[in-house]
Amino acid sequence: MRLTFILCFLSFTSIAQNFTSTVKSKKTKQPLSYVNVSILNKRVGTSTNLDGEFSINLEKYKKDTLLISCLGFSTKRLDISSVLKNPTAYREIYLEDELSSLDDVVINVKKKKYGSKHSLGLRKKWFYSRVGVQFGMEQAILIPNDKSKVGKIEEVSFWVGKEEQLFYNSRLTWFRIKFYSYDKEKNEPKELLSYQDIIVKPQENEKQNLKVDVSSYHIYFPKDGVCVVIETVNPKPSKESDNQYITYPQLIYSNESKNRAWKRYRGNNWFQQSEEHRSTSAIIGFEKKYYIAPALKIKVRYEK
Repeated sequence: MRLTFILCFLSFTSIAQNFTSTVKSKKTKQPLSYVNVSILNKRVGTSTNLDGEFSINLEKYKKDTLLISCLGFSTKRLDISSVLKNPTAYREIYLEDELSSLDDVVINVKKKKYGSKHSLGLRKKWFYSRVGVQFGMEQAILIPNDKSKVGKIEEVSFWVGKEEQLFYNSRLTWFRIKFYSYDKEKNEPKELLSYQDIIVKPQENEKQNLKVDVSSYHIYFPKDGVCVVIETVNPKPSKESDNQYITYPQLIYSNESKNRAWKRYRGNNWFQQSEEHRSTSAIIGFEKKYYIAPALKIKVRYEK
């Protein structure tokens, strides 16, 4: 009896420490699924389930900020100390539609005439990494525009490896594809080029070239190139894992001579990828440094 009481008490305490809320659209009042919820500048977070609900422990982060981000909506920042003081006031959190000129951009892209397809991307030297990233991790890759001519993006494709559930806490992941313009001054992804929620669902235990036709979305291809983002998405956000897990299937990567990749976690700040590989020639004693980026390719049509 006493043991049962202790277990029940511990379970209740754990639940009581979690902040639970529902994220909704301010315009439609409908719940928003797969919304990223995280502690600002920390790799701690979760996502909303199909009913827009999430639960997260905030007790350790009283002096921090809760970051709530969703494709097509303005990012919301909440002072965690305020949330903990009056949690009932935040049982429902509303996000405003992103104010953007994207509609005008799409209309303009539709009006133009385009030439034949061209393939661009980072797929010269492949290697397979067995490092599974967390749910909510976004990996961005800059695809340069060597012609410096505007166009539209027709297709995106990337490879994932044949991967079985190797560990006791391996989790199948989906992938979300996003497109950003490139900020030359800050050297990072800048503005969204499409609000389409593009989710890719890979097969289990199978090497795959995942291709997505995006021609109907009329996505603008800027003169400075495009940053393509691959985000790991939890197919079952109601069953969020702790930090001790890996996701699969894992991306196949490419060795690149220039560092054109970035990461961020659930809408936080972008940071430059630091992973690098070194190749040494035994004949001439020359060492060359490479940076890694997902082996990704796009097809574009340039304006006539």
